[in-house]
Amino acid sequence: PLGDLRDIFHYLGKPCPRLILILGGPGIGKTTLANEICIKWARDLFLAEEFDAVILVPMRCVQQRSVEEVKMEHIGEENYQQLKKSSGRRCLVILEGWDEMSVERRQNDPFLLRLLKECTVLEA
Repeated sequence: PLGDLRDIFHYLGKPCPRLILILGGPGIGKTTLANEICIKWARDLFLAEEFDAVILVPMRCVQQRSVEEVKMEHIGEENYQQLKKSSGRRCLVILEGWDEMSVERRQNDPFLLRLLKECTVLEA
């Protein structure tokens, strides 16, 4: 329900985080939560006043590419360039599927380790 999503973001506080990583065990609803946030935003029901864009990045797509490359692929070159002009200040990026990446990569990839430090982590 929409109230539950609002509760999650209210708990995270202001300003809203711009980079979220959803963690949790298999089958617990991580993908459903990520999709629900995106759908509610797209229907102008949730976070529309906070963000001009909400981008869901499945971590399995990041295997050999950067999050920036995956974002550009998901939203298109023109939208990506507009987003860069605004420094991404009004963009929410949701990372989902951390557990689908190899343990070795999660523990040793400098890019992913830096990314993890920048994330607000939601544990489902």
